[in-house]
Amino acid sequence: MTVTSVAGNTSGSTKITVEPALSSGNSYKYKVAANPTLPNTGQECKSGYTAWNGTADITAAAGQKIVVVEVDLNNRCIGAGITSLTVAE
Repeated sequence: MTVTSVAGNTSGSTKITVEPALSSGNSYKYKVAANPTLPNTGQECKSGYTAWNGTADITAAAGQKIVVVEVDLNNRCIGAGITSLTVAE
């Protein structure tokens, strides 16, 4: 997955885009940290992740990175991507 970040619409937010698009029946989760790690395919992604609808801006601090994970109905990783955050001032 390719994850990109641009400044969000409000101070302290980022706008994330993900390619390819979300597969039917799956959902997104994300984790923001200084050095987050990518989960392995099939790994359960419950603890430490936040559900995301794929369009809403995400509140974050500059200098952080984000991992976005596409998960199946059992919260198992289908794909993941990481990028440095660009945050609106």
